[in-house]
Amino acid sequence: MTSTAGEILSDIRDTISGTGAFAEVTLGAHKDSVSWPRAEVLLASLDQAQADDTPGSHWLTLEAKVCLYVHSTAERKALDRALDLAQTAQEALLADRFRGQRCRDLPVGKATELGLTKVERGTRSPYLSLVFEVACHFESEGVG
Repeated sequence: MTSTAGEILSDIRDTISGTGAFAEVTLGAHKDSVSWPRAEVLLASLDQAQADDTPGSHWLTLEAKVCLYVHSTAERKALDRALDLAQTAQEALLADRFRGQRCRDLPVGKATELGLTKVERGTRSPYLSLVFEVACHFESEGVG
């Protein structure tokens, strides 16, 4: 992983944490946590393509998965709360879609793009987990 990719992941975590909506936001899985609500930022992939416009430059796409966890004894209330938290996190991420000038719009995609929000299967009541993907595009000289 490039240092820029690590900085972008940290920025995603810090941005979500900065909303104040979560008791805990971690980089990587933290399954032993008892904090509610919480979020985890996970690296899903880091893809590289040769830039069309600059020899020796590469376009990189970092895909992160953001997992949101809530706890509630009322299933509908848990879903509503989780959807509100996802919206808060997504709005914060798009407020600076250039991730502090680390990302940029490229032919392969916009600086920061958000995927659909989905309910994570296999989570037992009274817990609920939502997941959405974040794709960040950036350019690197030499090998990414």
